[in-house]
Amino acid sequence: MAAGRWGLPDPRRWTPLTFLFPSKYVETDAFWEEFDFEAWSGSDYTWTRDPWNGFRDFARRPRETVDRKRGDCEDYALVALSWAVANGRDGVGLAFCWEWPFPWPTHVIAFDDERVYSSGYIREKSVSRWIEDSKYRYALERRVR
Repeated sequence: MAAGRWGLPDPRRWTPLTFLFPSKYVETDAFWEEFDFEAWSGSDYTWTRDPWNGFRDFARRPRETVDRKRGDCEDYALVALSWAVANGRDGVGLAFCWEWPFPWPTHVIAFDDERVYSSGYIREKSVSRWIEDSKYRYALERRVR
């Protein structure tokens, strides 16, 4: 969990804010242009579900997730987003995904025009096709500007 003052969660890292303002959560330094995202996803990254999954979740900074080699879905999505923006991928964004019976999103993915990036997996699909093949009912998409 992203810690703020006094070891408490940093309210600026509240996961729903990543959807409202995705560009503010993308890291843009030169590291992301050289970062081998596909290799990291396939071997170095471990998905972990944190105890705050859902509405009370807080996102880590992308570089922190890379350094720790683990994180939950929104942490991975922000790494994918930073990499995709740095490498000029078209149609980059985040999507919040809902599953029955929860009234809040339970999963976050990143996407571009050709791929979906979900918790360590890279799929050559559109978001709508990925949703059809998943346990999720629908996804609310937001592109990075």
